[in-house]
Amino acid sequence: MRGNDPTKPDAGGTGERAWKTIYLLLCLALLAFTVYQFSRHLLFPTTGWDYQTYMSAVQTLNHQQNPYVFKNLVQYQSFAPHLAFDYPPHTLYFFWLLDFFLIFHNITIYYALLAILLLISGYLIVTLDRKPRYLFLAMLLLTAFGSTFWNFLTGNTGILSLFLFSVIFTLLSKEKYWQSSIVMGLSAAVSLFTAPFIALYLVVKRPIRDRLVLVAISTGIVASLFVAGYLINPSFVHSYFSLMLGGGSPFLDSGGWNTPTPYLLFRAALSGIALGSTIPLILVSCVYGCLILYATGRYCMNNRDNPLKILSLVMLAVFMVLPRLKPYNFIILVVPLYFLFKDCSYRIKSLLLAVIALLPFLIWSARYLDIKNDMLPFLPGSYVQAYSLIIVFLLVILHDHGTHAAGEAGDGPKHPVE
Repeated sequence: MRGNDPTKPDAGGTGERAWKTIYLLLCLALLAFTVYQFSRHLLFPTTGWDYQTYMSAVQTLNHQQNPYVFKNLVQYQSFAPHLAFDYPPHTLYFFWLLDFFLIFHNITIYYALLAILLLISGYLIVTLDRKPRYLFLAMLLLTAFGSTFWNFLTGNTGILSLFLFSVIFTLLSKEKYWQSSIVMGLSAAVSLFTAPFIALYLVVKRPIRDRLVLVAISTGIVASLFVAGYLINPSFVHSYFSLMLGGGSPFLDSGGWNTPTPYLLFRAALSGIALGSTIPLILVSCVYGCLILYATGRYCMNNRDNPLKILSLVMLAVFMVLPRLKPYNFIILVVPLYFLFKDCSYRIKSLLLAVIALLPFLIWSARYLDIKNDMLPFLPGSYVQAYSLIIVFLLVILHDHGTHAAGEAGDGPKHPVE
């Protein structure tokens, strides 16, 4: 404790200023690397293969063909990789609407749409904060997990999901629960990847009956759109489920750089143990899930007076146990990470950016130094985003534990001066 002697240096203030300098330099370095990454890859004529898939699906619809028949789809795709259309049938009409507004006439128009959605998402997030951290949010939007780059590289709709979650959190903060559940249902209907996040309504500050009603609203919207799709074209729905349950299912991805899911990381790490047996993987996965559930419960108890932090941590926890993750999916974590870390010190923010941005960038750069992914120990080259995800969750839990331990010791929580 420094006391009131003005002649003694403020070590805490000096340390925080040093960390602020480190934080700013790290931000500049990451932004420079992001610009280099975008400029190097987005000029290639073969970028946007997911965009190409959406466009070809609309073409098959316009020609009255089944987009779930791969040969129908491929004839409208001009470059590899040729991908199957694995979105629900009702989304075809959403993509058709985008095409009506010329979105699929040129990928530059599509990129402009993604950039606009990214900006609107950022605006919605900062409007929820009385003391917005603009630089911190910009770093999350542009560099977190390298996911924004992956969205533009593939032309995926991950940024649309980010936008919808920004709307959901905005509505929840204003206690417009049933409106937010409608948006959640629409989000899950567009991309079933987001359907598990309907579980967020189980932790909102409402009576249990109201929570279940909100879950029912979101689930009902997804179900009703499937029913509507079936009534419009039953063959599309049958073909869709045949794809999902067949050999071309996206859930059969082998893992690695393009599918950095924690469970697939565990499977790869345990591949040399008990060959042909899934018991080690099941045991590790169960322990992993139970630890996340326990840590999430403790965090919610410690922060029961901060609903936004609880929603953010639960969203992060749900993301961690999803059975399939793609690099562009990580973009939606911008929302929870902002609210979990915005009031942290520059030291913690620097550590966070090092984990979710610098580490993936360094691994991504290793290939240009002739360092192959399989040369790195413990599979960070193939599963760097999974490692970053797990480390971030640990950072949230440990920081929360330290903050509350200090509070119980009488020191009180420490907030940065920004």
